[in-house]
Amino acid sequence: MITLYDLVFQNDRRPSPFCWRAKFALAHKGLPWKDEPTGFTEKHKIAFADSQLLPVLKDSETAVKDSWAIACHLDKAYPDKPLFATEQELLAAQLANGWVDIAINGAIFPIVVADLVERVRPEDKAYIIESRGKRLGTADFGGFQARAREKGVATLRTALEPARRVLRERKFLGGTRSNYADYALFGSFMWAHVTSPLALLESDDPIYTWRERMFDAFDGMGRKAKAA
Repeated sequence: MITLYDLVFQNDRRPSPFCWRAKFALAHKGLPWKDEPTGFTEKHKIAFADSQLLPVLKDSETAVKDSWAIACHLDKAYPDKPLFATEQELLAAQLANGWVDIAINGAIFPIVVADLVERVRPEDKAYIIESRGKRLGTADFGGFQARAREKGVATLRTALEPARRVLRERKFLGGTRSNYADYALFGSFMWAHVTSPLALLESDDPIYTWRERMFDAFDGMGRKAKAA
């Protein structure tokens, strides 16, 4: 049995964009798995993988940390329904993965940070206040978020332009079907969807239409998630 250690917030919200990448990779492969909800202060649960961060995947006796490494492991261990059908597709997905990590997650975080702090589990509140406060240089998350939103949504929409150029002509970043590039980007939208009511996209944006398709993928897995 595959077990995925998945970040959990209060009311069983699952916000991690990286954990969502892993979940969509598993669904793409048609593999069953068990979730192990893991809070910020439950790092003992993933000590077996020598990891401080989620996701962690346990596949029989094999422990894999990091969402990209998990995807690569799944394709090697379970070659059916590949996430990366060709070497070129793998390299394109790796490029998309890095772009999302830096440009998209970097644009989303400042405009949802107070919502994140509000929805964390009570037992993890002190951890997120200290760690995110240190990153931002302030514990006034509400004020920081309000200032960031003055230009931040527009900044995010601009950063999404490379994906928009593909999705004007294709249903998915993978072309006619979704692949890991789609899961990398959609994981970030799930992060925002689960933690914040902020509208990130206009309804006439090709990315909005693509996001709706992704919500419905794999029997509506994303749409069934508890939202903000």
